[in-house]
Amino acid sequence: MTALHEKATLVSLEGSTWRGVKSDREATDGTANLYETTADWVMTSKRLVDPAVLREPKRILAQARNYLRGKSPGAADGKFIPGGLPPWDTKGWYIVPNILNEQVTRNLGEFESQFIDAVAKLRAVLPTAIDTARAANSKLFRDEDYGTLDDIIGRYGFDTDKTKVPDAGDVRTNASKEFVAHLKDKMEAKSTQKLKEVTSHAVRTVVDVATHLASALEEYNPEKKGAAPFRDSTVDKVRDLIGIIPALNVTGDAKLDKARQDLLAAVGNKSAKEFREDDNAREDAAAKARAVADNISNLFD
Repeated sequence: MTALHEKATLVSLEGSTWRGVKSDREATDGTANLYETTADWVMTSKRLVDPAVLREPKRILAQARNYLRGKSPGAADGKFIPGGLPPWDTKGWYIVPNILNEQVTRNLGEFESQFIDAVAKLRAVLPTAIDTARAANSKLFRDEDYGTLDDIIGRYGFDTDKTKVPDAGDVRTNASKEFVAHLKDKMEAKSTQKLKEVTSHAVRTVVDVATHLASALEEYNPEKKGAAPFRDSTVDKVRDLIGIIPALNVTGDAKLDKARQDLLAAVGNKSAKEFREDDNAREDAAAKARAVADNISNLFD
């Protein structure tokens, strides 16, 4: 039987930024008086700097998180992980098939480099941004709201962590044999369940991507291009998925490999531009993509 710890590792991403917003008692009291209520019912916050100054590190961190979820392209290779990485738990750990490990590591490393650069640029402009806030919001400005520049920059963090998938065979403890057996059984059960979930995740991703491709091809009307546009990214995501199905197929399931081959046959070597310009190619690819989604759904039901 395939063991998940032999086929994958775990990765997590933790990050933090400075919000640049602080509640203000004087502003709160003013709002309460304006609306004839009390501070028990309203709370007013103020911006400490122009939000645009803080935007770039937040954007990069959000993109890195969305990369793991399959919603943003990698910073290094521009490729998506269609469907995202399968989650290990609800605490931010993701399962990384070994075949994807180098790709994920490279992209997260690039995101981190961009984040560090953005924070360095932020550090350089923060003094001016704070002076601007002092002049523009003089009645509510408080030096003590900011702390030192190091205090603010210290709130920024981008930390990736990796670890092995827990292996029941590695359990070492002086506890009773009964407890050790129970612990091993629990770990093996979770690993087996997660192995099934990785396969289910791959199947759902194939169905979603193939269905989206079929719908986009079917709905595109060259006479009314804006009504239901057929985007380059639709084909790009199919090709990205074709590339990572072998990684997601940790159990070596022949049905998933067949779905990969059928998806490849659906798009062939055609570009999105060629599909937009060729009615027959769109019709043929749509039928094939729809068949991929239907077939794999039936096989795994």
